[in-house]
Amino acid sequence: MTEREDNPRFQALYGAQAAAGDPGFSAPAAPRPGSGAVDLLAGLVARFALAAQFWTWWRANALPLGDPADWRAWIAPDPGLVDAARLWTQNQIDPALAAAALLAAAGLLTISLTAGLLARLAGLTVVAGAVWHMIFILPDAWPSTLAWGALGVYLALRGAGPASLDWMIARLARLG
Repeated sequence: MTEREDNPRFQALYGAQAAAGDPGFSAPAAPRPGSGAVDLLAGLVARFALAAQFWTWWRANALPLGDPADWRAWIAPDPGLVDAARLWTQNQIDPALAAAALLAAAGLLTISLTAGLLARLAGLTVVAGAVWHMIFILPDAWPSTLAWGALGVYLALRGAGPASLDWMIARLARLG
C-alpha cells in the first residue's frame, strides 16, 4: 500500500476497496469545471446582460419596424448608422455594407448569447468589439465599454454555463 492509501482520511473517503488496491476501483470523478450553481448564475447574467445590450443597439440602429413581419426592417441600417460607419471606416469600406454587417453581427450575437450557442466565440467577438469601441469609436466611454469587455472575457474563458445549448451539446457528445 502507498502512503496515501494508509491515510485514514483516504480510507474513510474511498473505502476498503481502494485501500485493498482493487483494480476495478476508481475514485469518484471531480466535478466538471463550470458546472456549479455559481457558473449557472454568472453565465446567465453575463449572457443576458450582453444580449440585452446588443438587442437595444440593434433595434436602435435598424430601420423602425412598421410591420414586424417585414424582414427588411430587421436588417436595413438606419441612415444615421450608415453615416457613422462612413466615419468609423474612413471610407475604406462601403459604409452601407459596413453598417449592414454591424447590424447582422449584433443580431447574431443577440441570438447566440440568448441561446448560449457558440458563447465562447461570442465572448471573443464582444471583447474585440469592446477594444475597437474603446480605441476608435468613443474613447471617453471606456468605463462602460470595459465592463462589457469584461463580460465577454468571462464568456470566452468560462463558457455559457450549464443553462446553455453549448453545455447540452457537450453533454450529448459525451454520451455517444
